[in-house]
Amino acid sequence: MPALSDRQKQLRAFIKRRHPDYQAKCAHWDFLDATYEGGREWFEQNVFRYIKEGKKEYDDRVARAYRFNHTREVVDLVQKYIFKSAIVRANDAPKEIKTFWKNATLSGLSVQEFMKLVGTETSKKGRGYLVVDTNAKETVVSVADAKKAKVRVYAYYVRPQDALDMGFDEDGVLQWILIRERVRDDKDPIASSGAVKEQFRLWTRDYWQLFTLATKKTGKVEDVTVIEGPQVPHQVGEVPVIPVDHVISEDKYSAPGLIDDIAYLDRACANYCSNLDAIIQDQTFSQLVMPAQGLMPGTDKYDALLEMGTKRIFAYDGEGGAKPEFISPDVKQAQLIITVVNKLITEIYHTVGMAGERTKQDNAMGIDNSSGVAKAYDFERMNSLLTSKADALENAENKLADLVLKWNGQPKGVEGLEREDPELVKYPDTFDVRTLFDEFTIAERLALVDAPKSLRQEQMKQVIEKLFPRLANDLKTKMLEDVDNWPMTVADKLTVTATMGGSGQPSKFPASASVSTGGSSMPATPSPKATPEKRQGQVTKDTKSKAKK
Repeated sequence: MPALSDRQKQLRAFIKRRHPDYQAKCAHWDFLDATYEGGREWFEQNVFRYIKEGKKEYDDRVARAYRFNHTREVVDLVQKYIFKSAIVRANDAPKEIKTFWKNATLSGLSVQEFMKLVGTETSKKGRGYLVVDTNAKETVVSVADAKKAKVRVYAYYVRPQDALDMGFDEDGVLQWILIRERVRDDKDPIASSGAVKEQFRLWTRDYWQLFTLATKKTGKVEDVTVIEGPQVPHQVGEVPVIPVDHVISEDKYSAPGLIDDIAYLDRACANYCSNLDAIIQDQTFSQLVMPAQGLMPGTDKYDALLEMGTKRIFAYDGEGGAKPEFISPDVKQAQLIITVVNKLITEIYHTVGMAGERTKQDNAMGIDNSSGVAKAYDFERMNSLLTSKADALENAENKLADLVLKWNGQPKGVEGLEREDPELVKYPDTFDVRTLFDEFTIAERLALVDAPKSLRQEQMKQVIEKLFPRLANDLKTKMLEDVDNWPMTVADKLTVTATMGGSGQPSKFPASASVSTGGSSMPATPSPKATPEKRQGQVTKDTKSKAKK
């Protein structure tokens, strides 16, 4: 084998190098992916053989194994709650960003669909990376050329297993990142080999560069050469890669995920259920025990006994006069496993505040009997989790919008837009279960008790958010300013009523309206000098006398 050049040694070391958390976390990330996806291959790696079990019994048990995928259920429930509420994207966003929102990936996913995928992946592994790129070629120099070539900016997700190494500056800002990609030779339907190969893309603040591997066999030894591609400059001015976490984290290389512990509890449940299946098998097909004196191999009677004993017989000395019988495992063993499985399932959902998702029948603790305080704590835990995850996704999507503008030739990104609020995307700040109808009901109750002005104003802001989730920024600002001048004082109400009614007296409707005087609340009563108004259809003393005549 010829001697390697210094450059080739340097490139090989660069491709093999990994960031500090990679070696410790990679197997864990693979396990989380596999546990979420499930499939028959998962059982072969994660159903464990117990000490008294033979190979045939173990293989049969693995073939019968089953599981309830609580890992997937927890992740999908979080996704359902996150994207159930409206995500507000600014109507006055630049057209480049609106175009990206409609078609965010090469496969044609909208940004809403893409962020759902990102939310699922970060729930599984805690940390992922979003890359923003363009399919523009160097020959594209004008807007007309871009339209003709169908140039667009797109994004894609990178698993933490494929973010091999990265570097940061003194301020903790990403300087470069090495990403592993897999490509398949499938361009020609007949002549292509179909082989899947690895390539490595280096992103820096100024350019990207591709590294491929060429394998050459020298006898029985494979000689791998790293081929260094050209450096392709870009105009973004920063590394167009966004680390996105399950919840916002300060860690440079990894972050905690939603199912870090849940996946292992889920695996324990699957193993206990498999052990329970073995007990049920032994309970159903019990073991025959009988005196050895009654067994004469080679006779029809012996073969009949084997058949009656379901192919397995345990023999013992029958001189004591004991009779043949069937034995089976103790039922208490199965009950113990069921109790433990139920407890584990309970802890899985309590961990993330989802105990309400389990019914009384499949939850060991019977949540229907829990107190309102306990349910409130569960809700607060869940609400806190969802709010933190929504903040992380909102932060990532706003950074996506910023990079899209920079790829489209706006170096200042979102900061260069003439907007009071630089954020173009807003995720919900809370995930309470109050609907718009509930908000109006609360507003009515606050009016009845003559609640303080500041309290009613804050509550009305919640109504605006739910009634007009996609409102333009300037109009929303105007509405919030109007709320600051609402509700009117009693004096203002009297003035408006007098102006509209043409008299100096306020209207009698609503009858339950109250007037605040000296810090106390009193029902509004008509003045004794005032002549009450007659409404059409109202029965009075005069109408009764006319009816008698």
